Amino acid sequence: MRSENIQSSFIKSFRSNFPVRTWCANQMLSDDSYWTLALCKEEAEKYQTRDEWERGSPVSYQKAINRGWLTKCTTHIVGFKRKPAVPVIWTLERCAEIAKQCHKRSEFKEKFHYPYEKARLNGWLDICCAHMS
Repeated sequence: MRSENIQSSFIKSFRSNFPVRTWCANQMLSDDSYWTLALCKEEAEKYQTRDEWERGSPVSYQKAINRGWLTKCTTHIVGFKRKPAVPVIWTLERCAEIAKQCHKRSEFKEKFHYPYEKARLNGWLDICCAHMS
């Protein structure tokens, strides 16, 4: 019991007699830096894609991400510059033509997933699979 009182009195005296930490009082607490929204936008305008911007100016790119400015800075970037892996237009004729290469519906579904799903969703599956057993 006595040791607890000694420890608690020591801690109280240490807290009250400990010097005030003023060594960091002159340092800025805000995150002000060179990169403002206007400068990030200006820097992003030099690049065609986000990847190019990230490689070309990683500091400004990271500041834009951290501060939530990425979409504001990249309004000039239209979209991805790659071709879609699957043709966008699947018509009844194209689906039926692809389905003729298969003997069963399960084979059609496994080999040609996209035309199968398009035919199923549009109600063409019976028409496309009419030749199948």
